[in-house]
Amino acid sequence: MPPAEIVAAAKRLHERMGKALLEEPALRLALEEYREAIRRTGDSMRACGVVAACAACAVHGPGSCCFQDIQHCYDPVHILINLLLGCEVPDMAEEFGECFFLGKAGCLLAARHAFCLNYLCPSLRESLDPDARMRLLSTVGEELDRGWKLELIIRRFISHFPG
Repeated sequence: MPPAEIVAAAKRLHERMGKALLEEPALRLALEEYREAIRRTGDSMRACGVVAACAACAVHGPGSCCFQDIQHCYDPVHILINLLLGCEVPDMAEEFGECFFLGKAGCLLAARHAFCLNYLCPSLRESLDPDARMRLLSTVGEELDRGWKLELIIRRFISHFPG
Protein backbone atom coordinates (compact mmCIF):
# COMPACT_ATOMS: atom_id res chain seq x y z
CA MET A 1 0.00 0.00 0.00
CA PRO A 2 1.48 3.44 -0.89
CA PRO A 3 2.34 5.67 2.09
CA ALA A 4 -0.38 8.23 1.28
CA GLU A 5 -2.98 5.44 1.45
CA ILE A 6 -1.52 4.19 4.74
CA VAL A 7 -1.80 7.68 6.21
CA ALA A 8 -5.37 8.05 4.94
CA ALA A 9 -6.33 4.69 6.48
CA ALA A 10 -4.70 5.67 9.79
CA LYS A 11 -6.55 8.98 9.82
CA ARG A 12 -9.85 7.17 9.20
CA LEU A 13 -9.09 4.82 12.11
CA HIS A 14 -8.21 7.79 14.30
CA GLU A 15 -11.42 9.60 13.39
CA ARG A 16 -13.52 6.47 13.88
CA MET A 17 -12.08 5.14 17.11
CA GLY A 18 -9.42 7.52 18.43
CA LYS A 19 -11.62 8.82 21.25
CA ALA A 20 -12.67 5.31 22.28
CA LEU A 21 -9.05 4.18 22.26
CA LEU A 22 -8.02 7.02 24.54
CA GLU A 23 -10.82 6.13 26.96
CA GLU A 24 -9.26 2.69 27.54
CA PRO A 25 -7.22 2.83 30.80
CA ALA A 26 -4.72 0.14 29.69
CA LEU A 27 -4.15 1.94 26.42
CA ARG A 28 -3.69 5.33 28.11
CA LEU A 29 -1.11 3.83 30.47
CA ALA A 30 0.72 2.07 27.62
CA LEU A 31 0.65 5.26 25.56
CA GLU A 32 2.18 7.30 28.40
CA GLU A 33 4.83 4.64 29.06
CA TYR A 34 5.68 4.66 25.36
CA ARG A 35 5.80 8.46 25.25
CA GLU A 36 8.25 8.42 28.18
CA ALA A 37 10.39 5.73 26.51
CA ILE A 38 10.50 7.84 23.33
CA ARG A 39 11.64 10.82 25.42
CA ARG A 40 14.40 8.75 27.06
CA THR A 41 15.63 7.54 23.67
CA GLY A 42 15.74 11.12 22.39
CA ASP A 43 17.65 12.24 25.47
CA SER A 44 20.11 9.38 25.02
CA MET A 45 20.58 10.15 21.33
CA ARG A 46 21.24 13.81 22.10
CA ALA A 47 23.62 12.97 24.97
CA CYS A 48 25.83 10.72 22.87
CA GLY A 49 25.81 13.04 19.86
CA VAL A 50 23.68 10.97 17.49
CA VAL A 51 21.19 13.77 16.82
CA ALA A 52 23.92 16.31 16.04
CA ALA A 53 25.87 13.86 13.88
CA CYS A 54 22.81 12.87 11.86
CA ALA A 55 21.76 16.50 11.37
CA ALA A 56 25.26 17.45 10.21
CA CYS A 57 25.35 14.50 7.82
CA ALA A 58 21.97 15.41 6.37
CA VAL A 59 23.06 19.03 5.78
CA HIS A 60 26.77 18.70 4.95
CA GLY A 61 27.45 15.03 4.41
CA PRO A 62 26.43 12.31 2.05
CA GLY A 63 22.79 12.67 2.99
CA SER A 64 20.00 11.00 4.79
CA CYS A 65 19.78 7.39 5.91
CA CYS A 66 16.01 7.90 5.66
CA PHE A 67 15.73 6.04 2.38
CA GLN A 68 12.47 5.84 0.50
CA ASP A 69 11.79 2.12 0.97
CA ILE A 70 11.73 2.35 4.78
CA GLN A 71 8.34 4.04 4.53
CA HIS A 72 6.87 0.69 3.47
CA CYS A 73 7.61 -0.75 6.92
CA TYR A 74 4.80 1.35 8.39
CA ASP A 75 1.17 0.29 8.39
CA PRO A 76 -1.99 2.17 9.43
CA VAL A 77 -1.67 1.07 13.08
CA HIS A 78 1.88 2.47 13.30
CA ILE A 79 0.65 5.78 11.91
CA LEU A 80 -2.41 5.69 14.19
CA ILE A 81 -0.04 5.44 17.17
CA ASN A 82 1.70 8.60 15.95
CA LEU A 83 -1.66 10.36 15.66
CA LEU A 84 -2.54 9.27 19.22
CA LEU A 85 0.81 10.73 20.32
CA GLY A 86 -0.20 14.06 18.76
CA CYS A 87 2.01 13.95 15.65
CA GLU A 88 0.92 15.82 12.57
CA VAL A 89 1.39 13.16 9.92
CA PRO A 90 1.72 14.51 6.36
CA ASP A 91 -0.68 13.58 3.58
CA MET A 92 2.14 13.79 1.05
CA ALA A 93 5.94 13.57 1.13
CA GLU A 94 7.99 16.76 1.44
CA GLU A 95 10.91 15.38 -0.60
CA PHE A 96 10.68 12.92 -3.47
CA GLY A 97 13.13 10.03 -3.18
CA GLU A 98 13.32 10.14 0.61
CA CYS A 99 11.16 8.52 3.26
CA PHE A 100 7.56 9.79 3.13
CA PHE A 101 7.82 10.72 6.81
CA LEU A 102 11.03 12.76 6.54
CA GLY A 103 10.57 16.50 7.00
CA LYS A 104 13.01 19.38 6.72
CA ALA A 105 13.91 19.06 10.41
CA GLY A 106 14.08 15.26 10.48
CA CYS A 107 11.56 12.51 11.10
CA LEU A 108 7.97 13.67 11.48
CA LEU A 109 7.04 10.59 13.50
CA ALA A 110 7.46 10.10 17.24
CA ALA A 111 6.83 6.34 17.05
CA ARG A 112 9.42 5.05 14.63
CA HIS A 113 10.19 1.67 13.11
CA ALA A 114 12.82 -0.55 14.74
CA PHE A 115 15.17 -0.11 11.78
CA CYS A 116 15.04 3.67 12.10
CA LEU A 117 15.88 3.47 15.79
CA ASN A 118 18.53 0.75 15.66
CA TYR A 119 20.47 1.77 12.56
CA LEU A 120 23.82 3.41 13.19
CA CYS A 121 25.81 4.16 10.04
CA PRO A 122 29.44 2.99 10.03
CA SER A 123 30.88 6.44 10.81
CA LEU A 124 28.44 6.99 13.67
CA ARG A 125 29.06 3.48 15.00
CA GLU A 126 32.82 4.18 15.00
CA SER A 127 32.40 7.56 16.71
CA LEU A 128 30.51 6.14 19.69
CA ASP A 129 32.46 4.44 22.41
CA PRO A 130 31.19 0.88 22.99
CA ASP A 131 29.67 1.67 26.40
CA ALA A 132 27.72 4.67 25.03
CA ARG A 133 26.53 2.58 22.07
CA MET A 134 25.33 -0.19 24.38
CA ARG A 135 23.51 2.30 26.65
CA LEU A 136 21.86 3.87 23.61
CA LEU A 137 20.78 0.54 22.14
CA SER A 138 19.45 -0.58 25.53
CA THR A 139 17.33 2.58 25.75
CA VAL A 140 16.13 2.02 22.18
CA GLY A 141 15.22 -1.56 23.12
CA GLU A 142 13.05 -0.30 25.98
CA GLU A 143 11.28 2.06 23.57
CA LEU A 144 10.68 -0.73 21.09
CA ASP A 145 9.30 -2.97 23.85
CA ARG A 146 6.87 -0.27 25.03
CA GLY A 147 5.81 0.43 21.44
CA TRP A 148 5.19 -3.24 20.75
CA LYS A 149 3.01 -3.56 23.87
CA LEU A 150 0.99 -0.51 22.83
CA GLU A 151 0.64 -1.83 19.29
CA LEU A 152 -0.75 -5.15 20.61
CA ILE A 153 -3.35 -3.34 22.73
CA ILE A 154 -4.44 -1.25 19.74
CA ARG A 155 -4.61 -4.20 17.35
CA ARG A 156 -6.74 -6.17 19.86
CA PHE A 157 -8.99 -3.14 20.37
CA ILE A 158 -9.46 -2.70 16.60
CA SER A 159 -10.28 -6.38 16.12
CA HIS A 160 -13.09 -6.11 18.73
CA PHE A 161 -14.36 -2.65 17.81
CA PRO A 162 -17.98 -2.72 16.60
CA GLY A 163 -18.56 -2.00 12.93
